[in-house]
Amino acid sequence: MAQHVIGIYAHHHGAGHIQRCREIQRELERLGHRATILSTAPDADVALPDDAGHGHYGRAMTAGGTLHYAPYGNAGLRERFAVIARWVADNAPDAFYVDVSVEVGAFIRLMGVPIVTLAMPGLRDDAPHQLAYAQADAIIAAWPDWVPVPEYLQAHADRLHAVGGISRLTPKPGVERDPRHVVVMAGKGGSTWEPSDWDAVEAACPGYRFTHLTGENRVEDPTELLQSAGVVVTAGGQNSIADIAVTGAPAVLLPQPRPFIEQKTNAATLRDAGLAVVPDGFPPAAQWPALLDQARALEADWSRWQTRGAARRAAEVIADVASDPAQPKVAVVTLADANRKTHLTHQVNLLPEGTHHITVALADAEEIGKAVPKSDVVKHNAPNRNLAAARNLAARTAIERGAEIIIFLDADCVASGDLISHYMRALERHPDAVVAGPVTYMRPGELRTVRPDPHPARPNPAPGEVVPAQDYNLFWSLSFALTADTWRRIEAEFGGFDEGFSGYGGEDTDFARQLREHGVALLWVGGAHAFHQWHPVSSPPVEHLDDILRNAARFRDKWGEWPMQGWLDAFEEQGAIALIDGTYQRTAP
Repeated sequence: MAQHVIGIYAHHHGAGHIQRCREIQRELERLGHRATILSTAPDADVALPDDAGHGHYGRAMTAGGTLHYAPYGNAGLRERFAVIARWVADNAPDAFYVDVSVEVGAFIRLMGVPIVTLAMPGLRDDAPHQLAYAQADAIIAAWPDWVPVPEYLQAHADRLHAVGGISRLTPKPGVERDPRHVVVMAGKGGSTWEPSDWDAVEAACPGYRFTHLTGENRVEDPTELLQSAGVVVTAGGQNSIADIAVTGAPAVLLPQPRPFIEQKTNAATLRDAGLAVVPDGFPPAAQWPALLDQARALEADWSRWQTRGAARRAAEVIADVASDPAQPKVAVVTLADANRKTHLTHQVNLLPEGTHHITVALADAEEIGKAVPKSDVVKHNAPNRNLAAARNLAARTAIERGAEIIIFLDADCVASGDLISHYMRALERHPDAVVAGPVTYMRPGELRTVRPDPHPARPNPAPGEVVPAQDYNLFWSLSFALTADTWRRIEAEFGGFDEGFSGYGGEDTDFARQLREHGVALLWVGGAHAFHQWHPVSSPPVEHLDDILRNAARFRDKWGEWPMQGWLDAFEEQGAIALIDGTYQRTAP
């Protein structure tokens, strides 16, 4: 394995961030990589200037709510980022682990470096946190894999790696636990309890002896004290919890007020799992004997916190990103003629910059090429506007030009900002499937890529959620995606879209039926929204009647049932067709 250069940013509030980073750094070095910690913390490998002190609030602090901390005129902030920029320029890191800062992550990502960040507990659905998670190639969570994915991370769950609690401690052999010994441990981030609070607790618990690891009484290595404690009382920080888990101590957690209710969320997870006692606030002194007894009685199985090998697992996530951060090559393909060139220009020019776009011209190739110079326009020579043949040509062209993922998007549709990423993530998890997203129909004159209001006839899962299709007949060709390998399989097994369907209607329903018959999974992808631009339509589409009759008959010959039944019924009610000798036929010119 080639050695990678990896940067690590450690936030300096409290000791937990840099302790966790040191453990991960050691494992990265054991994997053969060179890792450097940058932090304001005094023992960092590269010391960063302090950026405290600002005197600004509101927009001047948060850049209009897009960041957490970017105050105007802060010299320390400028110097801090200058040091980071110089280190990145001099060392050309293959990846950077940020633990944690939205601003540092965004800054380094703007320098073209892949980012791995830490998913902190709490409520982090605000715009800055969501920016950090969206930009990261991987997200490490220092909690076990059985903890439910919080709602604020669900849209990023495909890149989330729950590695377990990360502790710097190593249990020592032969240490016996004293059931009457209470160790009180406060983190460097501060606590709300006072010495007088503990004087009252100790007076109420005459059968116990107390050791306080706070302030000047902190020790460099608390392992033996935690191993020997009958009960450990601590706040709800991630590192304190991991240290308790490593040493297997019965625990009472007193979560402290922290931004984004981080410790409160931590403590609730452990309480619900039966791993720790979590009282509501600091209990009155008289309640402490019962609390200590309750903590010991839990007999918590701390192996569930998955601390063994956690730092190694985190290092492997970072090393994987450093080794290969590249995304699969994607092509968006569509079919169009000059009648749709205005809609097509919207589709092409609203896609993310750098997206490879291919248009199969059903006609008017030269005119389309002038309208959308950013799209590769391929002329389609099949007669009768054969949409099936055109889609097959689009897929083959995309693969010939290097696409690993093919996204089919109707010419009338524009993609939401998340459509491509949601399809990519779904196919990363389900590479053998065909995936489809919801479609919103817009009103005349309307054009947008946000505020979806999907067609109610199709599933609309939550963003990031992937749901197996129960009814393949709901597939439509407006928006779907698959890998190049899956398309090759489809071509080999049933030839892609059936080119025996010509003109309008039936070919996408037939395609879905073939997927089902050949065991290709169809999945609905939440958040992969497309927005259909308005254009005049007739219902039923009388201008396509002959195509519909021809294609419906072909479908029935193949599958023994009629497709497009709603349209056929409507035409029959109008007197335009009739079912004669088992076949729908025209009854009017």
